[in-house]
Amino acid sequence: MGCDYYICKDLEIKFQYMDYIIVQLERDSGYYNFSLDEDDPDYDIKYKEYVEETLEPNMKPIIIYEDNEFKSNKLEKKYKALIEEELKSYNKNSEIKKEWKDIREIVKRESRYERD
Repeated sequence: MGCDYYICKDLEIKFQYMDYIIVQLERDSGYYNFSLDEDDPDYDIKYKEYVEETLEPNMKPIIIYEDNEFKSNKLEKKYKALIEEELKSYNKNSEIKKEWKDIREIVKRESRYERD
């Protein structure tokens, strides 16, 4: 069964020279639950507002790594191995190799977007 939109949680690994890698952590399906009758004269306007609000991320971005260290031991245990695997994969397919020392910041963030 389809869905109306996706809710994704990602890690954005930002490097020193403005490039970055996005690592998808999870993706959930979302469904619109708009209850106004479509014969209401304000339906189109209210529906558009509802969709815009629904697609607004609920989670504020969280910096988990900055200044060459994780913000907590818990975050390091949770994400270090995953990030190392992503760096390995990135380095396999790139001419310019990236290392931990090249990482400026890692941010966990949420994004929402409509399904195609």
